[in-house]
Amino acid sequence: MTQSFNALFSPETSPHPADLQTFRLLCDALFFYALPGSKAGQQELWTGYTPVQFSGEEQARFQSLANELKGHEAEFHGGLLASLSAGYGDRDEASVGSLVSSLRSGKIAAPLQKTENETLWQAMLILKLAEMYREEEREITQGFMAIAGKEAELFAAIRGKETEEGGDEEEEQTLRELAAAATTLSGPTLNLPRLAKAWGHLYLRDTKATEIPLLVTTHKELQSLLAEGYEALTGRLPRQLVSLALPTQTESTGYAALAEKFRAATGTSREHFNRLLMGIAANGTISGELLAELQGTGNDLNRTALPFLKGCPSETIRFYAYEGASFGALFASLTGTPIAEPQKASSATGLLAVLS
Repeated sequence: MTQSFNALFSPETSPHPADLQTFRLLCDALFFYALPGSKAGQQELWTGYTPVQFSGEEQARFQSLANELKGHEAEFHGGLLASLSAGYGDRDEASVGSLVSSLRSGKIAAPLQKTENETLWQAMLILKLAEMYREEEREITQGFMAIAGKEAELFAAIRGKETEEGGDEEEEQTLRELAAAATTLSGPTLNLPRLAKAWGHLYLRDTKATEIPLLVTTHKELQSLLAEGYEALTGRLPRQLVSLALPTQTESTGYAALAEKFRAATGTSREHFNRLLMGIAANGTISGELLAELQGTGNDLNRTALPFLKGCPSETIRFYAYEGASFGALFASLTGTPIAEPQKASSATGLLAVLS
């Protein structure tokens, strides 16, 4: 029986389905983090779950804060974060307004001593704010798309029969460019290092994370952040393993059919490729023979995928290996969380796939 090849999305919570589609062509199961109160659950193609278990009272407290925050970040002042951690000892009196400002600028105020739960609450708040900003961007994008559609209708009505004869190429090109710009999401407006650090706090509390061999992301900067931590731990840089060119689908309605056809056509080479990746993830070292076999299988998979790239948008996934270092150790380094025996060699290798 073939072992399932699973991946975990980072460093965002409740990502947009468009960010997950290309990864799902390769992975058997794709997971992401959902904050308390999120409606994200198991779906046909990906699964959201809360990595840290909270009591009903704690979940209700977090949801209440999230509802109050939306659209009113600047109105919150000292003591709001403290209300979340009531009963946990020391209280953090930093205002949410200051937190939002520091997230956007990347500047961090002098840290106060916090309990473990207070640090976790603040990390979740950062991730929730990122969700809000991304949702605002999507609403703006949808507005641009609606305007572009109305402009296209207006131009067509003005030109009349000229549209049937080919119309004005320059005007049509302008509309196409506007539509393309409107459909491009620029990602979170928050400072990515702060976002990755907040996500890392959840990862370190996630007992299921060690069962997932691959971390996937749409942010190239995450690879650089983890590489810095890896170099600090090992004195080496991560290894780039292989690149895959995979089709993508701009219309969500056609994605399921594309995924089914692609996975059926690439079954043998894809399963071999995934099996080799799991073998690398389970070992602290990568042999030259295994690396050569992986790259050869990646080439086979790229050739099998070629027919799907004709007349279809494509994206590239680059795989990196943090040889002898688990993601637990890397995120502990990123978040400044103390770990036992930090110099001890790991029997696992962290695998990261970056979509570009």
